[in-house]
Amino acid sequence: MLAETVRKTIFKMGWDTRCRNADVERIVRPLIDHEATILDAGCGEYGLAAFLAADRIVGVDIVPSNTKGDGFTFVHGSIISLPFAERSFSIAASVDVLEHLPQDIRADAIKQIVRAASKSIIITFPSGEAARAIDEAFNAELVASNQSIPDWLAEHLANQYPTAAAVLAEIEKEAAGIGRAVRTTIHYSENIAIAKYLRWSAARSRYLYLVSNLAAGFLLPVLPRATKENAYRAIVLAEFV
Repeated sequence: MLAETVRKTIFKMGWDTRCRNADVERIVRPLIDHEATILDAGCGEYGLAAFLAADRIVGVDIVPSNTKGDGFTFVHGSIISLPFAERSFSIAASVDVLEHLPQDIRADAIKQIVRAASKSIIITFPSGEAARAIDEAFNAELVASNQSIPDWLAEHLANQYPTAAAVLAEIEKEAAGIGRAVRTTIHYSENIAIAKYLRWSAARSRYLYLVSNLAAGFLLPVLPRATKENAYRAIVLAEFV
């Protein structure tokens, strides 16, 4: 129990996980009414359930999880074959999943998310060449110092990074395919300068990274927000109209 509490606290407060989920929380909260339900596709162990009312959320991930509590419902499944009927959730979200998928199945994932949502879709991902550049630099530094490459980084670099324009176009295409129109907006997450510093600290010391990650996460509300010009991650919001 104590170990799970510590893991959840680090997940909720550490910069790497807090910034991407807190930004989604900020964007979707105005869309949540008393009846809203949320799908978190590719949720991992906690996902959005650590940031929003967990009893409203159904998380799906290909990696099994024993996480229970706060009303969070976990379903073992794949984002490219979601086990839910059309329009099962008010909001369908996918946080930092697309970049882990091979290029040829990303459209399948987006199609499933569009199909599952009745009102809104929100998809986030490291975006374009700017995100790839700092990940490549981090990878090179780890290789030069004979350190192992984290799975998440290897998966990022194995695939082309998504772009906001491409994801937005795919959402519009899939929505049109089921006779629906969407209103879309693009937001941004994770200031690249902070992401670079955290990778620098991770390449030097596990403990330096842990302290830096928690400190940056704690200071998130007062640190400069990401913009189109300096963001590691894009957030595409689509609302059915």
